Amino acid sequence: MSSTSSSNEEYLMQVLEIINNEALESENETESSNTRRYIDREIEAAHVRHITDYFVEGCKYSDKNFKRRIRMRRRVFLRIMEEILNYRKDPLPEYFRYFHLRVDARGKLSMCTYLKIIAALRLLAYGDTPDLFDEYLQMSERTCRESLMNFCKCIIDLYKDGYMREPTTDDIKRLYEAHEDTHGLPKMMGSIDCMHWAWGKCHVA
Repeated sequence: MSSTSSSNEEYLMQVLEIINNEALESENETESSNTRRYIDREIEAAHVRHITDYFVEGCKYSDKNFKRRIRMRRRVFLRIMEEILNYRKDPLPEYFRYFHLRVDARGKLSMCTYLKIIAALRLLAYGDTPDLFDEYLQMSERTCRESLMNFCKCIIDLYKDGYMREPTTDDIKRLYEAHEDTHGLPKMMGSIDCMHWAWGKCHVA
């Protein structure tokens, strides 16, 4: 792995650690002044509703709706989810195990993989607070934050060799061509607004 790849990974993990520490401090302050109340969320209903809305044949929302809301094509989402669930390593890291369906201490099924990844992607796409999706996803602030943290770690393990590296000459050529074809701007590499789109276009089949 190149030095740039290592520094990118270290920087991302430092940012995630800061976010998590700040959230835990805020949560501890809240719990110290208020008695924690258990909320019986309708997890199964949220799972069925979301699958029906986005992932079954003849679902309510189209691919265009999905991409606009999640900022990712549905087939790419499903591919990432499959690679997380099929990741094999002994022992399996806890952040991959987190996305497998499990039974909690009360004997109830945990939040499903779909909803955990959807929550993480929406946080990344919109920068919203972790408790924003409670009503629709029936997901607590803690679970939403944990989904984001574990998802980012999974993505690093899965794709760091292909994406978190210095671009090769061929990569730069493809980026130039993608920008020129779409925006009519030759030899463009420095636009933050367009870099994520072009890099994704060059890599995602």
